Amino acid sequence: MNIEQFKLKSNPFRLTPSIDSKEIIWAGFPKIKEKIEKRIKRSINIPNSSLILNWGEYGSGKTHASRYFNKQDVLEKLAAPSTVPFSVNLSFPKSKEPVKELYTQIIDRIDFVELRNRVVEILNNPEDIADIITQNTLIRQILCLLFDKETNLMEIQEYLYGGPIRKLSSKGIIRRLSTDNDYIDLITSLFSFLTYEKKVYSVIILWIDEFEDISISNTNNISNINNFVRSLIDKASNNLLLFLNLTQSAMMDVEDLGEYLQEAVKSRIRDRIEFNMPNPDELKVYLEDLLNNPLYRENPFTGEQRFFPFEEKVIDLVIKDLGNSSLRRYNEAFSLLLENAIYDEKETIDVTYYDSIKNEIIGWK
Repeated sequence: MNIEQFKLKSNPFRLTPSIDSKEIIWAGFPKIKEKIEKRIKRSINIPNSSLILNWGEYGSGKTHASRYFNKQDVLEKLAAPSTVPFSVNLSFPKSKEPVKELYTQIIDRIDFVELRNRVVEILNNPEDIADIITQNTLIRQILCLLFDKETNLMEIQEYLYGGPIRKLSSKGIIRRLSTDNDYIDLITSLFSFLTYEKKVYSVIILWIDEFEDISISNTNNISNINNFVRSLIDKASNNLLLFLNLTQSAMMDVEDLGEYLQEAVKSRIRDRIEFNMPNPDELKVYLEDLLNNPLYRENPFTGEQRFFPFEEKVIDLVIKDLGNSSLRRYNEAFSLLLENAIYDEKETIDVTYYDSIKNEIIGWK
């Protein structure tokens, strides 16, 4: 027996993120989805910058949200008919130079060939815009060369990563980027350039995942990260939306946040989106949406069969047995049930079958 006999194309209960963005879907939890959508739409249409905290326990869906709302088709749909946002996912920096690491992550995620083509196509006067957004002559010249079709793009990209400047010295680049302020000034100026009058992009969206790791950073790094966040909001003050994903843990609770975020950063927080443990009704909506999504099933099931191949009584028992658990834990349980049922050649997953392998599915609980 294989999964096709359950009228499924593949196992919908992913335990690891998909590489293919087409396989990243949203199921259930409409309130969280709506809150994030409203924040993005507001930033698309209003020229301001906002800092948002996404807060919840491990496995509650924060990382998945950042991946879903980083998809180009999702952003285009939210933006229409306005200009699309530019979105980047970042991981919390673990190195001794956190600002440089965040800068490098951002540069890594930019397709400069595509970006240059888009800027050249849309803007007639990139040099004039560079003059408006920065008074730093080095940063201005870097921006002008990035979007100058006559400049070798590989040379300027190598420079951004700390490469040699000899080929660029004749074009006004006389020193390397070396300090945190250099990296911050370049990133914020680039963001301001790209969102100037919302022509190239309407807003820059940054997601920093695993931000709770700030609790195990040393004092110097905590200060540098706070400075990075504060400077992003202040220096790219018109069109930046910054999401910080924080996981509640023994080392970090919402009341402890003040120990790690300086007042200058906390005062810039505009909203906190809670990723709470799912209740039974939310889980059922999630499961129905997931199992019947076109990615996994061509013809959706309705009525009593809407959870097929799971009987609804099995859904209820799993919810009762797992209790107050994360969405990831529920995904693990249903994935195991599905895989075992395929192996044991079951036609449906009923209460009798669930009871027979319950210990394997629930484990220590």
